[in-house]
Amino acid sequence: MALDPEILDRPPAEGARIVAQALLAEARERAGRLGSPVVDDVLHDFRVSVRRLRSTLRAWRDVLGPAVRDKDLRRLRRAARATGDARDAEVLLAWIGQASRDLPAAQRPAVDWLARRLAGKTRAADLAVTGDRFVAATGSLARRLVGRRAPTSGETFGRAVAERIRRQAARVASRLSRVGSLDDAPDAHRARIEGKRLRYLLEPLRHTAGVETEAAVEALKDLQDLLGELNDALAAREALRAAREESADPELRPGLAALEARAAGRAAAAFARLRRDVLSRGSGAPLEPALAVASALETRGVRRPPSRTRKRNPDP
Repeated sequence: MALDPEILDRPPAEGARIVAQALLAEARERAGRLGSPVVDDVLHDFRVSVRRLRSTLRAWRDVLGPAVRDKDLRRLRRAARATGDARDAEVLLAWIGQASRDLPAAQRPAVDWLARRLAGKTRAADLAVTGDRFVAATGSLARRLVGRRAPTSGETFGRAVAERIRRQAARVASRLSRVGSLDDAPDAHRARIEGKRLRYLLEPLRHTAGVETEAAVEALKDLQDLLGELNDALAAREALRAAREESADPELRPGLAALEARAAGRAAAAFARLRRDVLSRGSGAPLEPALAVASALETRGVRRPPSRTRKRNPDP
């Protein structure tokens, strides 16, 4: 997406509508590719599009007005949930493939059993149905977003973005400040979600002339990668624990226990990196580039009064 810089000086509703239209079109296009066996990461891409769209509609609902309804947000939430198990299974399958390479031969049956169990959650046919339903369910939203006249406003879209950046950055910092150990994983997970919402505010401006968002987006991606690694490791640990407890075959349990231990070690290592690279610097450090973008947007178009020079008295 590359917004015309002039949009930043237009009413907030106009800018928000343009961004929402672009994100909805992207999500609907990716939904049409769900279930395709020849497209890598199609499920991941679709889920990212839905998150971006859902976050944008929530952030700008106050200015988009009747174009966005409660039903629209519920449909987006259902789409995210409908694909959640499949995506979790994809991530866990990929990690198991790597983590099990050097397992003893006696423990390999556990890997094969778990892979078969997870594969059933990623069936392409089911995902294709989800994609078709998403396209059909968002048709009315697409029509409502087209051509809505933006109400007059004394505020600009650029300043409205800046206000939301500052508000969202405060939420991220608040969550990060509560993370002190692995026991605080729920707050770390929430910080990750809030960080994504902040990034989604910035991303539409990435290729907008005169707006430097690259450093802010990259800093938030780095934070998300750290928090995502921790979340994935903890999710893998819990999934493996549940599989070990549910397995009725005692021959599978040693292999499942070995993978569970590796997931726990992965979680500990991820938290150590998070503490070293982020928490030790203070919860606000990863957010400084985003706040710099907010400051630039707030001062956009503001003219400074000319400096006054003192007139010297003429020589007598």
